[in-house]
Amino acid sequence: MKSGQVVAVIGGIGCGKSAACDYFSQQGYPVIDTDKVAKQLMQKNQPGYNALVTETGDRFLDPNGDLDRKQLAAAFFAEPDLKNTLEGFIHPLVRQHVAKQVTELKNKHPLVFVAIPVIHQVMQPAYQIDQVLLIECEPEQQTQRVQLRDQRSPEQIATIIAQQADRATRQALADTIIENNQELADLHSALQAWLDKQPDPH
Repeated sequence: MKSGQVVAVIGGIGCGKSAACDYFSQQGYPVIDTDKVAKQLMQKNQPGYNALVTETGDRFLDPNGDLDRKQLAAAFFAEPDLKNTLEGFIHPLVRQHVAKQVTELKNKHPLVFVAIPVIHQVMQPAYQIDQVLLIECEPEQQTQRVQLRDQRSPEQIATIIAQQADRATRQALADTIIENNQELADLHSALQAWLDKQPDPH
């Protein structure tokens, strides 16, 4: 069997990237979520956590020494210097962990999905991406979904969206674009139609 294809799943906040990855996982395909890898690396005494404490002391720690993720998230989007510092050490750590997983998984599965929220990370050689699948939606849908999911204010959502790649940048990078403006069942149907078109690696 040939090595499997590695597919980057991208999309702005609230567009349905996680819902798409959940569907692929339900169909038996391995999914690596770079956000989840980053969160694991930021757990107490893990490499990302240790690097953050070295840079910022106890600013983002609770009384137990655990990371106060809500406080860090608020500062991350409000303070560009902090964002750059954090990304400077967490992205290389994530790439290192994901590269190892991708290498192992693509020898065992026809498709391996990697969810990547930070667009400029997509073409990093470590991720070994063969094609890019974009889950897209209208801006109004995007804002409504994030409000329902995260209980963020419209102002906070607008700040996050402004810091992400715009639609034109996302779409220029994509090999396939799946619009997700309707119900979850419609997204599932579109994803399955895409899966059905993928070549058999045997």
